[in-house]
Amino acid sequence: MLCTWSDANACLKIFKAIQHTNPIVNITFDTHGIHVMAMDTSKTSLVKLDMTPSYFTSYTCTEELTLGIYTESLCNILQKVKKNTLTWSASQNILSIRLAQADQTTEFSLRAIDIEEDHLDIPELEDDVAVTMDYNSIKDIMDKLLMGKTEVRVDINQHKLQLSSESTEFGKITHSEPIGGERVKQIAFRNEVSIGLSFHAIKSVFIFSSCGTGPCFLGFSNEMPSRLKVGLGPGSFIALYVAPKINE
Repeated sequence: MLCTWSDANACLKIFKAIQHTNPIVNITFDTHGIHVMAMDTSKTSLVKLDMTPSYFTSYTCTEELTLGIYTESLCNILQKVKKNTLTWSASQNILSIRLAQADQTTEFSLRAIDIEEDHLDIPELEDDVAVTMDYNSIKDIMDKLLMGKTEVRVDINQHKLQLSSESTEFGKITHSEPIGGERVKQIAFRNEVSIGLSFHAIKSVFIFSSCGTGPCFLGFSNEMPSRLKVGLGPGSFIALYVAPKINE
């Protein structure tokens, strides 16, 4: 496998987001592109990344290859890219990351590890509520809700989105705005939603939403995982699935 990234900063954002939920992941390379599907250690969130060959400046892969990678190590390398051209090549147990600028090159050979994981299938989800929001709107809301560093309640009806958190330090923080207004566009509505999402899940939604450039899809459900899907370009996306918090 050999590929040249069209946007090195986007590569760093994507894998920094994955690092937030998963310290180690299997990265699969095949003729259809680069793929990650991994559940976190708490079994409460799942990440799915699909990047087609058209996402890259160039991409070639003749046979399927899966490498287990420490995401912190990968991100530490990617932080050195800056204005360099970023190229990846993969063999049976090495991910080579090459940085090139003018007549200078630096190459990191990241040794792969064996990760045993179950094959994961994501069932078709029928969201109770589905909306789209852009990253700046999500950031504006999450910046306020995350101050409490605690669980966030999500209450949605056909006309209003409301998120709230309660902590000793800040008391109760409540944010509400209309669905169908300037920032929240409704895609589907089946039932009203009233769920709790953990602080880590909400922070993950915030971090993953920064990976793309267009509107983010958000699906909420009372019984099934809630999900965020961020487009990265034609046929390419990163998605996060988070389970609702179960109160004893």
